[in-house]
Amino acid sequence: MADKQKTLICGDVNGNFNALFNRVDTIVKKSGSFDILLCAGNFFGDDNSQLDAYKMGTKKVPVTTYVFGPSQLEHADYYCEEGGEIVPNVIYMGKRGIFTTSADVKIAYLSGLSRREMGKDVNMCTFEPSDCSAVRDACFRGQSEFRGVDILITTLWPAGIQEDENQKVDMEQDRLSDLLSWLSIHIKPRYHFVPSPEKYYERQPYRNQSINQDYKECATRFIALAPVGNKSKEKWIYACSLQPITKMRIMDLLTSTTDETVCPYNPDLLKQHQPGKVVKVTGNGQFFFNMDANDDDQGKRKRKGDNPERKRREIDPDSCWFCLSSPSVEKHLVICVGTHCYLALPKGPLTPYHVLILPIAHHQAQTKAPDEVVKEIKRFKDALKQFYDSMNKCAVFFERNYRTSHMQIQCVPLPRHVEAQILEVFQDEAGINSINLELLPPYADIAQTALPGAPYFTAELPTGELLYTRPKQHFPLQFARDVLSSPPLLNCEDKADWRQCLLSKEEELQHVADFRQRFRPYDFTADDSGSDSE
Repeated sequence: MADKQKTLICGDVNGNFNALFNRVDTIVKKSGSFDILLCAGNFFGDDNSQLDAYKMGTKKVPVTTYVFGPSQLEHADYYCEEGGEIVPNVIYMGKRGIFTTSADVKIAYLSGLSRREMGKDVNMCTFEPSDCSAVRDACFRGQSEFRGVDILITTLWPAGIQEDENQKVDMEQDRLSDLLSWLSIHIKPRYHFVPSPEKYYERQPYRNQSINQDYKECATRFIALAPVGNKSKEKWIYACSLQPITKMRIMDLLTSTTDETVCPYNPDLLKQHQPGKVVKVTGNGQFFFNMDANDDDQGKRKRKGDNPERKRREIDPDSCWFCLSSPSVEKHLVICVGTHCYLALPKGPLTPYHVLILPIAHHQAQTKAPDEVVKEIKRFKDALKQFYDSMNKCAVFFERNYRTSHMQIQCVPLPRHVEAQILEVFQDEAGINSINLELLPPYADIAQTALPGAPYFTAELPTGELLYTRPKQHFPLQFARDVLSSPPLLNCEDKADWRQCLLSKEEELQHVADFRQRFRPYDFTADDSGSDSE
């Protein structure tokens, strides 16, 4: 289990710095050290003289503190540049954004008052619909499957959250924002913290909505914190221990509580790609994960009409990137060549020993390949298993016959100690993506499962078991890379997209040379007599 981050969150400080940091110091002495303190409301107030002692160093901030804002124009001059320190150990994060802590906890924030709802001019203390979109997009960026964020901090309350059947909530309309309802339902925070003008309020957890109503999303705890040092002794500081959402098991993430409620926001907000802009939702509803996708009917008809021409181009060896006789093949990536197949380094490998098994001639998938090709694929797999085993690693092989023209079997070695987790991580990620992933018996024949030419995705686990699904619209093309690069396995999420980890040609040549040298004892192509061919 991943280490948890111990986090403190407070409401409006309003210049009461001694009350805040003295209380934090007491909590630390009683409960041990905390990783961060988040100030959800106004940090400055009318009198900020207490901060002088922290500036001069006569007093010290006990926990690294993150400040957001401003939400009042008269406080704007008190802030430093974004990313700078207001005083030692107090960092100003700006008005909006998302940041990931060293413990991999993801914190999104949008401070200030809504110009649209407040009717004020644009300034550094207000936000607009475009700010909400920017935060949403920053949360999704680089993630083909999005679970949610760990924490969302906003100055205003999302409209609808105050509709609570279990307790009365009095909140002025000017502190409620429809834009934040849109943001919250899209980014699905596990915790949503806001400042409260007077009273502490903790709502019962609500279950987030999904475009696909059959798919369960994570739950959100909404907590409003009273002002620091308030005379009514309302709760103004909150402590929690967070395991990052990216490292949680999907089963734990989706576990219901006895007091859970339905989502208080209109589910139609999920159909708005931008606040106030409704777009058509089709398939499994993942349109917002792929900003470049063309989901309109006209685009689909056009693509359908282009299919015959595209297929004719794809089977032309001169234009195929992987037919070995094609001038388009990057020959320097080839590691070794057998009778019917060859081994090559992929573009943007997950590890230095991540390789591809490809047929020399043009075959779209294993289900359409001749017996002799399938037989040699097995020989390459067996050789790679022995090779990886010599490094105390296990092998995962996967193939995606979906939006690809030339068969590619990806071969990725993983540390032996994660072998027991591979199936679970595949199933977790499939659940996040609403993918129906079937587990077939060890060494099942994909040709007996999928019809020739039909799209499929399959992954062979070190146990020999086969995972299989038939991709539907919007199937994530990087699904297997997302799984294997996840923290429980290779822990290199920045490599989930091959385009983000491209090597220079010199580096590729070095990778190929190193692989050839280490693979030589297992390379049957060096002295193969060609017994498979007739």
